[in-house]
Amino acid sequence: MTSPWARCVPEMRHLFLLAAASVAAACTSPERLTSKATPCATGQVKVVSSEFSRKGVTTAWCAECKGKLYLCATDAERTKVECRPSTPDDACH
Repeated sequence: MTSPWARCVPEMRHLFLLAAASVAAACTSPERLTSKATPCATGQVKVVSSEFSRKGVTTAWCAECKGKLYLCATDAERTKVECRPSTPDDACH
């Protein structure tokens, strides 16, 4: 007779992997994402108040580092990020 736990172990392993991946994605801060898309280290990045933050948007933000202001955006899973220098006409101003 097979133990009921023997059937649960593979299911629990998949659940654990899914949970770990979700936590890892959630822990990717805007500062860390910005550092991946700019010539700045994570510690040099400061997320600044913008139209995005005031509206509660979490997939776009404005960040400052090394004297430059960047407009950054990521996908919902936070696996891809793009940053470009901010312009006077965008949401960072």
